[in-house]
Amino acid sequence: MAMNKMICFLLMVIVFTGCEKFLDVNPSTQSVNPTTIADFQEMLNSDSLAIGNYMLSDLMSDDVRLPDVELSGQDNFYTRTYLWSNVIWNPADEDYMYSSSYSRILQMNIIMNRVGSAPQDSVNTVENRSNVISQALIQRSYYYLQLANIYGAGYNSATAATDLAVPLVLSPDASAKPSRATVKEVYDKVITDLRQAVNNPYLAGMGRNIIHPGKAAGYALLSRAYLYKAAYDSALLYADSSLALASSLMDISSDYSGPTQLIDLRTNPEILMAKVAYERNFYSLVNYSFQISSSLYSLLSYYDGRYNTRLNGYYYRTSTYNGATTLFSDFSVSVPEVMLTKAECLARKGDAAGAVTLVNTLAANRIRSYEEVTTSNADTALSYVLNERRRELFVHGGLRTFDLKRFNVNTNTQVTLTRQQDDSTVIATLPPLSGRYVMPFTQTVLANNSNMVQNVRQ
Repeated sequence: MAMNKMICFLLMVIVFTGCEKFLDVNPSTQSVNPTTIADFQEMLNSDSLAIGNYMLSDLMSDDVRLPDVELSGQDNFYTRTYLWSNVIWNPADEDYMYSSSYSRILQMNIIMNRVGSAPQDSVNTVENRSNVISQALIQRSYYYLQLANIYGAGYNSATAATDLAVPLVLSPDASAKPSRATVKEVYDKVITDLRQAVNNPYLAGMGRNIIHPGKAAGYALLSRAYLYKAAYDSALLYADSSLALASSLMDISSDYSGPTQLIDLRTNPEILMAKVAYERNFYSLVNYSFQISSSLYSLLSYYDGRYNTRLNGYYYRTSTYNGATTLFSDFSVSVPEVMLTKAECLARKGDAAGAVTLVNTLAANRIRSYEEVTTSNADTALSYVLNERRRELFVHGGLRTFDLKRFNVNTNTQVTLTRQQDDSTVIATLPPLSGRYVMPFTQTVLANNSNMVQNVRQ
């Protein structure tokens, strides 16, 4: 009984804290104790599933820079994350990456736990029930793949069975105190669940709108998971499966200002499953955006439509959200990422021409007066792919940081990162495979679960 009361309380918090129903789909109920298939469909139609915030994982990467004016006098979890400090959190800090991800996982677990006992009615058909399960599995898999890469090491086949990731919570037991699962266990579960989801014959290639994932999104996440595992044959297979269902691109090479809110994405054919962030606290602290790092800036063309909102090297894409100025970022699961996954796999398998063709196709829709690149060398093709991946997936929910972690698994592609002041004085260094690549847990998380083991940052 206590567990059910806790679940109902958490659902009330979720339902009544700004959660909106997406686009023109009207809610049928505001149930805080969902039991019917219609209730579960409504939960899956909440825009809260598309709104998250992984900016801290982006601040860890080599794509961003905080100039002296933003660091001076600032000591908070944003600046400490950017500087890869040993200590990130103050005792009272909340880690919104962790808490918001698990709040969404809780919703999906409730659906999975109750869908089999939903009362029979006109909505409880095999098709509706199957699609609810598939969408819940895809959403939960997305969050676990994020969490594993933020709080765990990059996937290394030699150590993944012992490297710790995050608790693998699969039931809505609010009183449970699970230990951290290994990186391998999380990946295995993500892949198993995604395979189950896409094997549903009733699931359409694309969801009813950008909130709802279809098979294309499930295949895209499978290709992402296998890419991170360096299982390139499987990553290529699922990238092809996704692209067979959705491969359209937008031409943003000119006259494109970019989205500033979730609803701006609804007509974008590239979106397979929408994920966006409204970052309010960072902007309120420093009254600035952040700069594009010099290494990324050197890769950009002046005519690149992806970054036409930059001003003197700053990344500005602001919006008003809940009455406050926010930094907006779009890190949706999308066609371009899948194309780049396929291109990387082709290059690593020696198909330079195939890889470069995909790079040229994408870049021509991004850069005005684009000049195609050519090469017959697989290593050169791979460098083209990875550069394009960096340009395309900038501030994309931590994907650049996740890439750095997987590159560091291979000694031939390891990099050492540095932070510099405006006068080029080095003030922080992050060596390959450092424990400071994994985010520590807050004191609240540790206090609430005695079975949690803290990440060591030194």
